[in-house]
Parts: sequence; structure tokens; C-alpha cells
Amino acid sequence: MSSPIPPSDEPTGDRCGGHRAQEVRPRGGTTLRRGLSVSPLTRDAWDAQDALQARTPRPDRPAWARGGATTEGQEGMARDNTALERGLLPDLALRGEGFTTAFHYAPGRAHTLLGGDFCDVVRGEDGSVHVVMGDVSGHGAAEAALGVHLRLAWHTAVLCGQSQLEQLRLLERILTEERAREETYATVVSLVLPPHRRSLRLVSAGHPGFLHRRRGNVRWAEPRPALPLGLFPGQGDWRESELALSDGDGVVLFTDGLYEGPTSQGRLGEEGLLRLAARLAHLGTQAFVDALVHGASALAAPFGGLRDDVAVLHLACEGPGVLAR
Repeated sequence: MSSPIPPSDEPTGDRCGGHRAQEVRPRGGTTLRRGLSVSPLTRDAWDAQDALQARTPRPDRPAWARGGATTEGQEGMARDNTALERGLLPDLALRGEGFTTAFHYAPGRAHTLLGGDFCDVVRGEDGSVHVVMGDVSGHGAAEAALGVHLRLAWHTAVLCGQSQLEQLRLLERILTEERAREETYATVVSLVLPPHRRSLRLVSAGHPGFLHRRRGNVRWAEPRPALPLGLFPGQGDWRESELALSDGDGVVLFTDGLYEGPTSQGRLGEEGLLRLAARLAHLGTQAFVDALVHGASALAAPFGGLRDDVAVLHLACEGPGVLAR
């Protein structure tokens, strides 16, 4: 089923295309006042009452002095956190001569916009297009933060002119230095679409295969096997591969959260995802991405839904580009 690549010598869409998580708004607290009875106090009782008053914050003291946050303050913190996460998401809506992008991004954790999956697109000065897709192992805030580190490092490395292999070596070094646990690793795939749009250079570090769309057909393409980043630091034997492209071709990258969801037949898996994609092959780029995610989600819904982060990025080649002058 796999086709090896020969080596060469949604209610509301957030800015990454997924469903936007609702802001966390803490529920208002309710204060219960108990009835008080008046009785004479002994000396010990007075001492106990004085100690209690010393520990009880007075209403006229500010929230910071009382040692607790008000509901208004918690709501402000939630808004700030949401704005911070939204600012850390990449802008993937690039459109240029000869290509278009479509995407979906949805973290597996509730009440957040960021997960351990990451993706980015950079337009080179020569008209080339650079793409990365990655998946940090584990689920949590630490993995989401590490994903942001890796994405920004990759973006910077591209702008600095590093090769794809140099980029992966840099990302592995950052991962091993920033990870909270030694067993944390990341899978990454990096693509470069040259200005002529006739081929695609890619390097994979343990990332799943991808979908290659051509003339209404969809096939599964598998990059050369290689170690993920951080699994055995310094031993990654990553190599470039090349994929020939024709006008109108599309490449669809994704993380394993898209096909690891449960179904009535077990997990969807790569073959199940390919069958689903084949039924949607007539759709345009964004419609294809939306329908692919919706189909995988619908199959998993009766069994708890998709539980992992999901990132999908569709790069469509509309024709030969023009070299930048």
C-alpha cells in the first residue's frame, strides 16, 4: 500500500484552522453565611476569636493583600492566557503564485489553543516554500511549550538559510536541552517546494507518511524511515528524498492523532484514512481538509472521539512559479 519515495543524491475556526477552544471562565463563587448566636465568651474563647480574625481577610483589603484572586481577576488571567496562546500560533494562510495552503489544528487538551503538535510555513526570498510538521510525544502544557520552541527554532533556521538536515540537527539539540523528561521525543517532517514547483524535497525524522493528491486520485506516500528527534540523540540518519510534482498536485501532511482514533473496527489506521481520503478526492483543498477531519472525528465519536492533538496541512501546487527578481 505504501509508495516509497526514491531518495535523491467546525464551529469557529481559529487562526490555525481548527475548532477554537472556548475561553475558560471560572464560575462565580457563592458565599454562605451561617446564623450566629450570641453567648458570653470565656478568656480562651476570646483568644480563639482573635486568632480567627487575624487569619480572616477584611473586605476593605485589596485582593492581592487577601492572598486570593477575585473572579474578575481570574477572568482577566484566562483572557490573557488565551491571547498569549493565540499569539503563539503560526499564520499558515499563505497564498502565493503557484501554490495555496489549507489547514486544520486542534489540540487534544480541553480549554486550550496549543498542543504538542506544531506546523509552520515560510516563503523564501527566492519564491520557494518551506513547510514543517511535528509532533512532540506526550500530552500537556510542557509538551505544548516544547512544540512552540521547536516551531520558532525551525522558522528562524529557515530564515537564516540552514539546510533541512541542519534544521533537524538544531531541533534535536533544542529538544534534548529543553525537554522536562529524558524520554520525550518528537517526530518531524520538513518539505521544500522550489520555485519551479516540479518537485518536492523532504526529510522525515520518524514522522508518519502523507497523502499525495494527483488528478482526482489519492495515494499514500512514505518517506525514508528515520529516527525521531531525541530518541537516540546524535544517531539520526536523516536523508533527503524527492517527489516529482505535476500541476494541480497536492501534498497533505498530518500528525498521527488524525488516524489513531477508535472506530467500530478498532483504530482508523493508515489504510482507513487512505480509504476515507479516496472518497473525498474530488474536493478542493480546504474542503478536503475539513471533510477529512470531520470524517475521522465522526468515526471516533461513538467511542470517545479523537483524543490526541490533530494537525493537518494541505499544500497544493497550482502551476509553475516565477522566480523572485
